[in-house]
Amino acid sequence: MQFSNSRINRAYLLVCIGIVMIFCISITSKVNHGSYSGIFSIIINTYSGSMNTTNLFDNCSWEFDHYSPSAWEHFWYNNITYLQNKVCSKLNEYDQLNKSIRSLEYIKDLQKRIFSGPLLSNKYDELFSKMYYRSKCSNSQKSDRLVSQYIEPLIGLLRDPLSICSYSNIPASVAVAGYNAVQSKRFFLLGPSAPYENFQTSTPSIAPWLHQPGSKKVLFDIGCSLFNGVDNPVKVSSTIGTRWFYEYFGLNSLSFDRIVAFEAIPYPPKKYWQQIPDDIIGILTFINIGVEVTGKTNPWGILKSIAKPNDYVIIKLDIDTAPLENALVQQILNDSSISSLIDEMFFEMHVTINEMRRFWGTPPGELKDTYILFTKLRQLGIRMHSWP
Repeated sequence: MQFSNSRINRAYLLVCIGIVMIFCISITSKVNHGSYSGIFSIIINTYSGSMNTTNLFDNCSWEFDHYSPSAWEHFWYNNITYLQNKVCSKLNEYDQLNKSIRSLEYIKDLQKRIFSGPLLSNKYDELFSKMYYRSKCSNSQKSDRLVSQYIEPLIGLLRDPLSICSYSNIPASVAVAGYNAVQSKRFFLLGPSAPYENFQTSTPSIAPWLHQPGSKKVLFDIGCSLFNGVDNPVKVSSTIGTRWFYEYFGLNSLSFDRIVAFEAIPYPPKKYWQQIPDDIIGILTFINIGVEVTGKTNPWGILKSIAKPNDYVIIKLDIDTAPLENALVQQILNDSSISSLIDEMFFEMHVTINEMRRFWGTPPGELKDTYILFTKLRQLGIRMHSWP
C-alpha cells in the first residue's frame, strides 16, 4: 500500500503533538509536586526575556572580592607624581577631555535612576573602574557567581574633572561654573545607580551585595553643618550637607532608615531642626558636638552599635581638621570590624595641589597620597569617593 506525502506529514504531526502533550503533562505533574519547579521557572523566565537572577541567589551571601582600576585610572595612578602640578594642562588634552565629557554625560544620566541590569555593553570599560563581588551559596545546586560593578575612576584632581580647571568649547550639557563647580557632585557613581555585569533584577533595587532585603540604609554625615548646607546665604549651599544624600535617595524612590549627623559648630536646636523634612524627623539623630578618635563620640563606635554587615552604609567625612580626619580614616584601614560595615564613603582629603591652593592653602601631603589612600580603601571593598 502506498501513502501520499500529505498523509505521511499528517501522521508525523499527530505523533509530535502526542509527544508534546505527554511531556507537558509530565512536567506539570512534576511542577505540582515541586520536583521541577525551579527548572520550569527558569525556562519560563528565560523564554519571556526577563530572567531574574535575584531569585536564584535569594539564599546566598555576598562578599567583596577585589578592585580593578580602569585603564584611564591606571594611567593617572602611575603618573600622578609627574602630573602633581600639571593636572589641568593634562585634562585639557583632547583625549583626556573627551574621556571626561563621555564619563560625565554617562554618570549624569545614571544618577537619575536605580540600575537593574545587566550591563549589555563594555564600551565604558576603559573609563570606569570596577568593584568585584562574589556570591557564596550553601545550596549545592547554585554555583558561586562573580559580579562586577562600575565606580567612577580616580583621575585628575579626584573630583568632577570639568569643575576646577578652565576649558573652552565643551558641551553646554556638561559645563559648570562658579560655586556650583567647586561643589560639583556630578562625578559620583553611587551603588544604587552603578551598572553591573553578570547579574539582573526584575525590579530596580539596591544590588544584594550592598543591601539585603530587610536590612537598613544608614547615613553617617560627619561634619554635617546645617541640613541645607553652610550658614552662608551668599552660597548655593543646598548641595553641601545631608540634604544632597536625601535628595539623591528621594529622586530614586529610596529612603534612609537611619541618619546620624555630627557637627562641632554649635547650632541653636530650633535653627537646625526647622530645616529638617517631616519624613526624616523620626530617623535623624543630630549630635552637635565634635567627633573624637576615642571616647563616646568616636563615630565608628556608634556605627558598630547601629549597623550590620548586610546594611547599606554611607559615610561622609568632612570636618576640615586634617589630623583628626586622618586618624579616623586610619582606624578604618586598620580595623576590619569597621571597614566591613561601610559600603560607600565620601572624604575630602586636603593636600597641596597648585589648582587647589586658593581653597586649601598648602597642607601636608601631595595628590599621590590621596590616590594611594583611596585605592587602599577601595581594595577593602569600600566604594570610595572624593567629596568636594
